[in-house]
Formats: sequence, C-alpha cells, structure tokens
Amino acid sequence: MKIVMKFGGVSVADGEGLRRVGGIVDKFRAEGHELVVVTSAMFNVTNSLVDAASRAGRGQREHVKRFVEDIRKRHLDAAQVAVRDEEVLDRTMRAIESECEDLKNILLGISHISELTPRSKDFVIGYGERLSAPILQGVLEDLGMSSESLTGGEAGIVTDDHFGGAEPLMNVTTLEVRQAIDPLLEKGVVPVVTGFIANTQDGTHTTLGRGGSDFTASIIGAAIRADEVWVWKDVEGLMTANPRITPNALMIDRISFAEAMELAHFGAQIIHPKALESAARFQLPFRVKSLSKPDGEGTVIVKEVKVKDGNVVKAITNIDDVDLITVSGASMFGTPRLAARVLDILTDEEVDVLLISQSSSEENITLAIPKDDGSRAQNALELSLLGSKQVREVSIEAGLSIVAVVGAGMKGTPGVAARVFATMAANNINIRAIAQGSSELNISFIIKKQDAPEAIRALHDDFKLGECA
Repeated sequence: MKIVMKFGGVSVADGEGLRRVGGIVDKFRAEGHELVVVTSAMFNVTNSLVDAASRAGRGQREHVKRFVEDIRKRHLDAAQVAVRDEEVLDRTMRAIESECEDLKNILLGISHISELTPRSKDFVIGYGERLSAPILQGVLEDLGMSSESLTGGEAGIVTDDHFGGAEPLMNVTTLEVRQAIDPLLEKGVVPVVTGFIANTQDGTHTTLGRGGSDFTASIIGAAIRADEVWVWKDVEGLMTANPRITPNALMIDRISFAEAMELAHFGAQIIHPKALESAARFQLPFRVKSLSKPDGEGTVIVKEVKVKDGNVVKAITNIDDVDLITVSGASMFGTPRLAARVLDILTDEEVDVLLISQSSSEENITLAIPKDDGSRAQNALELSLLGSKQVREVSIEAGLSIVAVVGAGMKGTPGVAARVFATMAANNINIRAIAQGSSELNISFIIKKQDAPEAIRALHDDFKLGECA
C-alpha cells in the first residue's frame, strides 16, 4: 500500500516520542508499504513561535534572542535522544543550528522595524515544522532507512496568498507534488514533509491554518493517489463520546466523511475538518491509528457507511466555553439582509460563528461563538447595529456549551429530535437554543456548561452507544 502517515505534536513532543515514531515507520516500511511521513511541530512550539513573532513586532529584541536559544536547545536535546548514530546526529544538529540561525535573523529583522505583517508571521510560525522534520529524518536514517526532509513548498504544495489560512491550488499542486515525491518513492526513500506550511507560486511562504498538518497529509495523499492517509494519535480512534466524560464510550470502527466532519466541527478534534473535506473530495480513505497500539485497525473514515438498523446516532460531542449572542428587535421581521449584515460584521472581526439560530418570528437571531471572542463580537455588533430601526438589543450570555448529536442514521428517521429533547427534560437540563442542518446528520443545542457532562452521558446511554454491536 501507498500510505501517507501524519504524526502530530504529542507524538513528536520530545526525543523519545520522535524515536517511537521512527519505530512505527520502520515497522510498516519493513512490511513493504510505500510511505510518506508528514510531521507537525514539537508540542506547543507553534504557540511559542506565535508569541515570539508578536513580541518581535513590538521590538523586544532581548526576548527574541532568549527565545531562539531556548528553542535551539530544546530541539538539539531532542535530537541527541532520538538519533544515536554519531554521523547522522552531527548532520541533524547542523541542520537545526542552520534553521535556528535563520529564525533568529528573521525575528531580529522584525524587531528592528517593530512591524509584524501577515506574510512575515507565516514565515516565522512555520519554523516548528522546519525544525522537527530534520530530526525525524535523522531518526529514520539512524534506523537504516533512506530519508529526505522537505518543506511543504519543496514537496510541491502551492497555495494562494491568504496568509494564516492559505488554500491549495490543487491542479498545480497535484503536478508539483507528484514530481517531487514520486521519484523519491521509486528510489525507496521515505520523504519527511513538514505539515502546515506551503508556498505560493512565486515561492512566498504560507501556512494552511492551525491544524494544517492534517490538511497537508490530505493534499499529498490526494496528489500521489495514496491508498490511505493514517493520522496517528494517542487515542484508539474516533469514539462514541469523550471517554473522560463517558467511561463506557466505544471506538467507532467505520464512519463516513460527512459524520466525521460534523464531529470535527463540534469538538471532536481528532482530524481537521479541512483535511476531511479534501479527502472526501478525492475519495481518499482516512484512518485514525493509535500510537500505543500500532497493529490496531483504528477508525477508518470513508465516503459512505451502511447504516445498520437501530444505529440512529453515531456519537455525541460538545464544545465548551461558548458565548451566546442574541440580536433582537421587533422591526427585524421582514428584513432579510439583516442576518447577512450580522455575519458580515463578525467576519470582519474574524469571529468564528459555531452555530446560528433564528426564530420563526424573525424577531431575533442567536449566534454561538467562542468565549474568547464574546465581548469583542458584542461590541462590534452594538456599534454597527444599535440605533438602527431594526435592532433593539444585542445581549450576551456566557458559560455555555454546544452539545451535538451526530449520525447518518438520523436522516429520514422520525422522532430523533423528540427523543433528544425528552432525554434533556428527564434530566432537568434547560436548552437555550437549537439548530439542525438540512442534511439531518446533526442536532445541536446549547445548554449551561456545567450541564454538558450529564447531558452527554444521558444521551450516550439513551441511544445505547456504549453497547457493543
């Protein structure tokens, strides 16, 4: 099989983790598979790079120097644990030193002019992957494999210039990726590709957005016509609920892309929704594999899954720390452009809308947004809308959670919503807002955050998700 394997921040958190990743790659390579490895940055490195870039933009040169030294030491220490052959280790450490020197020069340049542009920020925050990939290459070489590390751009991923969330230009990317990757595979080389980062057509560095390493794996998998993409996690696979909340949650063997995307959007942060969307478009099977159980089948995500009789709901998930903003006014009735204006205002403020619901009377629009954006979103809406004839009030309620009930079996099955809400009533849980898409794959509702664990457990039990099929 031709497989793209993606390893995230937890799996490459330190030298021991990188060595373990190398062992997994070696195992499946020995079984005869053609492998492309996609790596994220080491755990929390991207966040620290974002902070360093911001501080550089404020002219904090001394902080920049200390930061680069800290990150240099962390990666050198990891390399010394992960790579045991002295010649390979020496080559790996020189690659790390070179990348760190470049990073320091870029950050100092930003600090000298005290200006951080979206373009320069993208350049900086991609260094986490640029530092982890050479170490993983060194591990693979130490284990006897031929390997070559490539940035996303060197691997052929070409994007637009939407810095911070670039979109791949798939026609040119497919051609470029094949030209870069296929010859390496033919020679028996295991490419190690940096996730998250890419290039525009003129060679400018871009990033694919947070969680973009999953997207990188999906793009490469589609381009080289991989048999599957394997995403390695510290969990067995996708679960029927969060096992920390619901101890009897079970692993889901097979799930459709549509169901997995619903789960990803509503809190089950196993695979990035963009990666699933891309994989679904190219009918590229995804598999979630366990780092602790590499021989396990994990969860396979495919185009369609036959729904068994009685399996109405596939999983329950939730998003905590949600604010609910309500835009209300009797004069909103018959004002069709107002909803569009509300969303435009939040788009301009770069506020992510998690759920939207409008009463049939059209007298209010309710929006669920992340807690961190609540006050800013309310202020922007008040400044733009209050004083108009249509809007009377923009109110906010905090301390909430979105609970999502997901499953392809819900489509065309009457009474599912009634069953969900009856379960909430039986447990004295008040519902603040409700939304259901026309796909009928998802019923979402908003409740108080402290009620979410009880709600999830009750629904999980009611739909018998903890019972083996």
